Amino acid sequence: MNMELNDEWINTFEKTDKLYQDFYKDDLYYVNLKFFYVNRHNELEKIREESFLMSNKNCITREEILQILKKTTVENEIKYSLLSILRYNITLDADDIKNFIIYSSDTSDNNENSFLKTINNIDAIPFEKTINMFQDLNELIFVYYEKSQELKKVDPNNTTKKVFLKTNVNKKTIKNRYKD
Repeated sequence: MNMELNDEWINTFEKTDKLYQDFYKDDLYYVNLKFFYVNRHNELEKIREESFLMSNKNCITREEILQILKKTTVENEIKYSLLSILRYNITLDADDIKNFIIYSSDTSDNNENSFLKTINNIDAIPFEKTINMFQDLNELIFVYYEKSQELKKVDPNNTTKKVFLKTNVNKKTIKNRYKD
């Protein structure tokens, strides 16, 4: 009995699957970086944007963050200090896209789908897998504030002096005598 295996359904499935490839979650290999520079008058001075290729998938290492910070703290010969780091990571599932679009116009404070998180420590920053279609929207946002020049000037009348405590080297111990 000579039977041929009908594999046409496999080819049909693969063609159909390619249409939905953009809706599958995948690892992140790059992320957009945005830098906001705020001057001393609380005015937004400059916005800079660039793409960053991560050495590890789904994670920016601590060393990479420190390198980014070192490179971006000076802009137009003005020193800035880091005010905040924010991570924007879209973590929607393909099944939730329709509901998200319908309910995104709702103004209630629903933090269930809050994609913007504050980074409190300068440590490795993980990103969750994202639908291929939305990978361009993932960002790491750095907010810088201009350093004050007045703080650098030292007032000669406002200095702290060292206080040395002298210890007596020739201490004699006094023995308590008890009466029996």
